[in-house]
Amino acid sequence: MSGDVPAGARAVVERVPGAAALDAAGWAELAGPEDFFQSSRWLAVQEKNSGTTMDFLVRRRAGRPMAALVTAWADDTVPWLLARPDAMLEKGVAEEEPEALARLRDTAGGDPAGLLPSLVCGGRHLGRTRPLTASDALPEDMAALVEEAEAIARERGAATVCFPHVDERDTALMELLAARGYRSHPSAHYAWLAVPPGGWEQFLAEMSKHRRRRVRLERRALAEAGIETRIERITPELVPRLGELDCNLLRKYGNPASPEHSAGMIGWIGEVMGDDAMVSVARKDGVPIGFGMVLRSRARGREEWFGHRAGFDYEAQGKLPLYYDVLYYRVMEAAAEQGVPVLHAGIGSVEAKLARGCLAAREHSFLLRLERTSR
Repeated sequence: MSGDVPAGARAVVERVPGAAALDAAGWAELAGPEDFFQSSRWLAVQEKNSGTTMDFLVRRRAGRPMAALVTAWADDTVPWLLARPDAMLEKGVAEEEPEALARLRDTAGGDPAGLLPSLVCGGRHLGRTRPLTASDALPEDMAALVEEAEAIARERGAATVCFPHVDERDTALMELLAARGYRSHPSAHYAWLAVPPGGWEQFLAEMSKHRRRRVRLERRALAEAGIETRIERITPELVPRLGELDCNLLRKYGNPASPEHSAGMIGWIGEVMGDDAMVSVARKDGVPIGFGMVLRSRARGREEWFGHRAGFDYEAQGKLPLYYDVLYYRVMEAAAEQGVPVLHAGIGSVEAKLARGCLAAREHSFLLRLERTSR
């Protein structure tokens, strides 16, 4: 009988009160080098900057953490469109993706806005949505977390539960969600680069002749324009300008933004992450006109780097090819110099990333429609 099982031996799902309590709950034991955006430090950043309620769930058996899941409440006020189910579905419908058109009919009721509010599960940025699991976790551990997330969603009157970027190689999670009635559509491609140990010269040598010539011309154009790019720390003096550049990019792609909010977020990232947050900054006449942020993961004795965000002064940039220089080439060179094996390039612009040596995997947004009840 269940009453005969000691409390410490039972399998339970705990709701951790906030990001500050994650380490004590054993969260770090479950996160690997590819899970940077679900690390306790990064979740502390997100908890402050997300503009919404976040929940942290830990599954325990015999007192040990076996799996964990982070969730975030998404309504039409949250600005992070890359993981908002309505925005992802709208994009798929605009691209006439057959599965997205089917989800518009059978899950969204003909209107993507009908997916909101939604409980977004497994991380809301840059792809690879998944629960964290121990090496000896059982299928029921992951299922218990998904069930608890659905219970939270129902408690709060959500229209849907969403896992926004499930990697096609994560077959266990895909099968679990499908068995629970979730329906899916493609949401993005996730790209990563195996950093060539020979650095820039090996990187060029492995390109096609045409691409190699293009890249050399790009770098020559930047040199002739007097652009200097280097990797550096986030400093208080640099933060206001980075906020302006970040805001420029967000507004260009239709995201609500202000320089002050962007600067505050970037400053908080620098404060929390310290030396593990870097920026690749392009300067013209000493003034930053473009940047790319890189975050360092050091879980389980393995270091990997993650591209996170970027920003540009589009007037000063003109037609100069800044984007891949600050976000990709300079970062790849630095990673090779430091022996870092993988650079995660995230979602978006997948064709360009594949042309520059990346690998990529398809990702899918999984949606569960809930019966609406009064809160």
